[in-house]
Amino acid sequence: MPVHQNWEDDKQKKKQSYMSLYNYVMGALWLCVGLLFLLNKPLNIDWIKSDPVIDTIFGLVGVAYGAFRLYRASNKKDSFR
Repeated sequence: MPVHQNWEDDKQKKKQSYMSLYNYVMGALWLCVGLLFLLNKPLNIDWIKSDPVIDTIFGLVGVAYGAFRLYRASNKKDSFR
């Protein structure tokens, strides 16, 4: 195997590793933000002042998208190949 091809393979593996880490971090971030919006009233978080319906909608969307990102990261399905 030529050195150039080996270097390209290492570069591709590193990119896949970073994308997997990125998907885990973004999934956890979206999940936390969604939970924050869903639980801001029961936890008495006063610095979020918005309509409860908007909080619920955004919270559900955030939790769903975060769960999707974590699922995609765990199954290693990258669309960047």
